[in-house]
Amino acid sequence: MIVPQKKWCVTVPKQEGERVRKELQELSLLDERYKIEERNGRLYIPLKGWPHECRYDVEACDVELRPQTLRKGLGISYDTIGDIAIIGWFDGARAAAAELLATRKNIKVVLAAVSGVRGEYRLKDLIFVAGERRTETEHKEYGSRLLVDVSRVYFSPRLATERHRLAELAQSNETVVDMFAGAGPFTVLLARKVKKAIAFELNPIAFRYLKRNIELNKLHNVEACFGDVKDVAPKFPGAAQRVIMNLPHSAFNFLSEALTVLSSSGGFVHYYDVKPENEFPQTIVTVKEFFQNRDRTVETIHLKKVRSYAPRQYHIVVDIKIAPS
Repeated sequence: MIVPQKKWCVTVPKQEGERVRKELQELSLLDERYKIEERNGRLYIPLKGWPHECRYDVEACDVELRPQTLRKGLGISYDTIGDIAIIGWFDGARAAAAELLATRKNIKVVLAAVSGVRGEYRLKDLIFVAGERRTETEHKEYGSRLLVDVSRVYFSPRLATERHRLAELAQSNETVVDMFAGAGPFTVLLARKVKKAIAFELNPIAFRYLKRNIELNKLHNVEACFGDVKDVAPKFPGAAQRVIMNLPHSAFNFLSEALTVLSSSGGFVHYYDVKPENEFPQTIVTVKEFFQNRDRTVETIHLKKVRSYAPRQYHIVVDIKIAPS
């Protein structure tokens, strides 16, 4: 007899279920060990862990384990990038990786992170655990194709929804500057929507993948620039109507460069950081004062949580609309 278990679940109308399921899967929030339940025209989609990262209605409800995972007993969290799964290293990781390969047919490689994100290029130390011995993969996201070497280039599948949000906000007549482009996940998605995208990247390996991904997606409106933002930004004064600053912990140090590339006719700056919730109000004040002290008027400023980052810490974005100078 299969005994239902209490789990946090996203609850949505049945007609929205497949879209939401795919979104949660891309964000590595979907707990695929459990069945999705249907009750009274609504679906209950099981989540991994606590629902801090979720923007949908969440309820605790009874759900059943899927038969294959009831038998296998698989119960680990992992990120999926293309056909590579990245788990945290722990005693028993090799056995868990073998089960991942056996029960998740889309997974061909399992790697384990033995450090957090660190260093100038924001990389994790990864070790091979099981499957094919490689670290390069092709990741698909909202119709884009992205080649990436997960051991040498920073990439987070958990930002998929945020990248899609910015693509929805962008207008077809805009020029966008992605100040910390990496392999190009923001750049590629936005370039399919806007007039032009300009991408800066400091990591030479990430820059190589950025150029490959521009070609892979057949984009002809992207200018990729290798080098430090402080050296490259002055070459594009007033070029952009929208600026992306996805460099948590350090983005504040580059606000002057964001202002350099922002058009004198105004536009948007999307500023990312990692903060505890009690510092959200001060973050808004600090960013707003920066622009005001440089004689630029902030028309609107809005902070939102992107995802949980660590206990009581959130990856946030501050959307700032700057008036014409």
